[in-house]
Formats: sequence, C-alpha cells, structure tokens
Amino acid sequence: MIKRTISGQIDKGDVNHNNREFIASNVDKYRVKDNITIVKDDIRDVYHELFDKALKEFNARQTRKDRIIHDYREHIRHGRQEKEFYEVIFQVGNMEDTPVGSEAAKTATEILREFTEGFIKRNPHIRVFNAVIHLDEATPHVHIDFVPFATGQKRGLPTRNTLSKALEQQGFKGKDKLETNTKMWIEREKQELAAVMLTRGIEWEQLGTHNEHLSVLDYKKQERQKELKDLDSKTKSAEWVLNQREKLLSDIETTIDRLDGEYQEKRNTIESMDTEIATKQSEVEQVNEELNAAADQLAEQQALIAENAGKASQIKDINSIETKKTVFGGKITVSADDYDKVSSLAKKQIAAESHEKKLNEKISTLEQEKAQLTKEKEELQKKNNDQKRSLIF
Repeated sequence: MIKRTISGQIDKGDVNHNNREFIASNVDKYRVKDNITIVKDDIRDVYHELFDKALKEFNARQTRKDRIIHDYREHIRHGRQEKEFYEVIFQVGNMEDTPVGSEAAKTATEILREFTEGFIKRNPHIRVFNAVIHLDEATPHVHIDFVPFATGQKRGLPTRNTLSKALEQQGFKGKDKLETNTKMWIEREKQELAAVMLTRGIEWEQLGTHNEHLSVLDYKKQERQKELKDLDSKTKSAEWVLNQREKLLSDIETTIDRLDGEYQEKRNTIESMDTEIATKQSEVEQVNEELNAAADQLAEQQALIAENAGKASQIKDINSIETKKTVFGGKITVSADDYDKVSSLAKKQIAAESHEKKLNEKISTLEQEKAQLTKEKEELQKKNNDQKRSLIF
C-alpha cells in the first residue's frame, strides 16, 4: 500500500494570502486559477451570525456605559485574550512524493476536499468561513480559516469567541501543557484525514518523530514568514512614498500660501501707489490751475502797466510844468490838475509793479512745485510698473 505523511498544524492565518489577494514569491501565478475554493464567506457576516443576539443580551445587562460593546469583532481584534479567527493547514505527502501536477497530487487534492467537507460537519463549534486548496505551490494543501464559539457562557457574552471553550464543548479537555485540547483536536483531525486517505488506498506514514513529517510545514512556515516580511517591506515602501507625497503636497501648499501672500502684498502696494499717483496727479492739476490763474492775473497786470504807460505820455514834460516859489521859503508849487494826474499815475504804477513782482514770484514757486510733483509722480509710476511686471512674471 502507498504511504504518505500527514502534516497538520494551527497557523496565525492570512486570508488575503489564502485567497491570493497578493502573489508571494513561492506561488506560481500561472496556476493560481487551479486553486479550489470550498468556502468563502465574509467574516463580518459570520460575526453577526454568531454573536449579534448574544451581544444584545450582554449589553442589555450592563449598568455602565463604558462596558457596552458596540462591535464585537472590533472588540476581539483589539483585545489580547482571543484572536479574530484561527487557521489550520493540512497536507498529504511532500514536494518529493506528491508534487503538484502529478497523479499523486490529484489524489491528494480529492482527499483534502473530502476531508475539509467532513471537517466542517464534525466541528459544530468551529465556524469555517474560508477554506481553499492551494495547487499553485509545491504540494497540494488546504487552508481552513474559522471562528470558534462557545455557548452558555457565564462570563462575557453568553455566546463568545473562545477556542479553548469551543473545543471543550466538542469533548477535548487538555491534561497539561504537553497535551492541550488544541493538540488533541489536531491529532484527531489527522486521524480523520488518514481515514479518508485509506479510502484511496493510501496509508498514513507515521515517522519515528513528529519533526520529520512536520519538516514540510516548517518549510511552509519559513516561506510564509518570507511572504509576510516581503509584504511588510512593500507596505513600508508604500507608506514612505505616501509620506513623501504628503510632505511634497504640504510644501506645495505652503509655497502657494506664501506666493498668495506675496501676490496680495504686491497688489496692495500697487493699489496704494495707484492712489498716491492719483493724488499727485490731482496736486499737479491743482498747481496747473493756480499757474493758469497767476498767468491770467500777470497778463492783466502787464496790460494795466501798458495802459498806465500810455497815460503817462499824456502828461506834459516835467520841465514844462509851471512852478513857483511860495512866500515862505524854497518849496515849489504845481497846479492841482497836474498834481492829481502825477499822483494817481504814480500810485497805480507802483501797485501794478508790486503786484507783477508778486505774481512772478508765485509763478516761479508754482513751477518749481509742479516740477517736483511731476518728478515724484514719474518715480511712483515707474515703481508701480515694476510691481505690475513682477506680478506677471
């Protein structure tokens, strides 16, 4: 009779690996399609199915709000006592006598499928939610992921996640650390697998020690550790890239904020300069108005002076004015008419010349002020144009 070893153990489990959500280095990606999925349920639905009623009863008994559990699965995931789910791996033969693609591997696959279906039926406190036979590695093997549950519990939920209590309710009671209920259960499942093998004419080859026939699983554990390390490396790399992108985005946003601030500051400066230029322009226009007014007044004074000059020509030559001495001394007298003419003309001439002088001084001052204002306006306009060009470039 043909003999084959049996490998079986509890592993920490990785559903994404089992369902090939990512391809590890020891997987033949071209044979992934050959894998056989027996069960594939959403673990969230399984938790609702198993524990919702018990969770409602538990919360109803609580008198303190901090003891109420809102999501039992999250409660287990973040706790330290139990695991969210467990996994067992079983294998018939090894990579030398049962390689994938051989007739022996096809028989082993049939055995594993029948064994898994029986596993689900004979373990009433083990809720299998994912089971897949892998045919894309060296040797056919099955991953069975499950949530254990024990009923009628006095501590915590009346139905709760606990592997030890679940196995006790299935009749497995550990004796000591060397013979725990988990080891007893795995050993019983190996016996069940051996029974299925016998129906195919294959006998369980039990070697002298467990170490020899567990070597394949040790190899698989080593490969799994490599997979997890590789996945962790990829995750860290992705996180690094994400962090770099976030940093770059933050730097860009900071730069944009700074440029926005500079832009707004320049816009404010330009608006201020525009206002100042308008003010200077208004002042220049006011000076121009004053200049024009002074020029008009000057023209009027010059016309008045010219008019007075014409009148002066009508007065007799000074030598022709008759004079005579008074009886009291050397004073000279003129006629009243001549005196009035000379006096009036002299006053007007003096006033006109004085006003003309003041107007010329005012015009000179206004022209200087206009020149200064024009210069200041041109300088402001140049600075303003420079600011506007900086906004464009």
